[in-house]
Amino acid sequence: MSEINNCPNCQAPIKSGILSSNALYSKMQTAIINEYKEPKSDGYCSKCGKELYEKYSNQILFERRNIINELERLIILIPVISIHTPLNWDYEIIGMVTGQSTTGTGVITEFTSSFTDFFGAQSGRHNRKLKEGEDMCFIQLRKQALDLGANAVIATDIDYSEVGAGKGMLMVCMSGTAVKLNNIDVIGKGKGQLLQKLTEANDRFKFLSGYQTIHD
Repeated sequence: MSEINNCPNCQAPIKSGILSSNALYSKMQTAIINEYKEPKSDGYCSKCGKELYEKYSNQILFERRNIINELERLIILIPVISIHTPLNWDYEIIGMVTGQSTTGTGVITEFTSSFTDFFGAQSGRHNRKLKEGEDMCFIQLRKQALDLGANAVIATDIDYSEVGAGKGMLMVCMSGTAVKLNNIDVIGKGKGQLLQKLTEANDRFKFLSGYQTIHD
């Protein structure tokens, strides 16, 4: 490969020295700039690329944050159900998905409280902790299904177990089968477009996560 003597973008000489130097940017830095810049260039140097690299690194960060907000808003649309063969569903099996969360502290030991307390304040604490653990597992199942190219989870099972004898920690575990619905409107009219939007947003986020910016 022939040595590059000038920057492909600004034509500035590529040189190294104690008093004056100008180096080409890496392939990753070039790709980040070219993600948004038009026209694109085969390369950039420290002279012309610094401002562009900082600008588009910030733009990638901004877009990632927006996509995360979109994913958080739409991911609840992915059905997670316990039924093994939902009525009228036409689907392809994609694979198994799982979720785990550990909830603490004192969940198990608090169950030894008095009968009266259990139906009062103690009960509220137990339910909140369990619900938080379940919600986290649901998110994990939906995100894994999305990453696999699925748009629903069936045959979902949930289990609870104590972690560490006497330590009052509760593990919530979920598992299910990720499927790709072919007749997506069976879960509700108009949801197909929203789930497609969710899939596209997730794909875009995974693509942008491949870039290592100045913020990573």
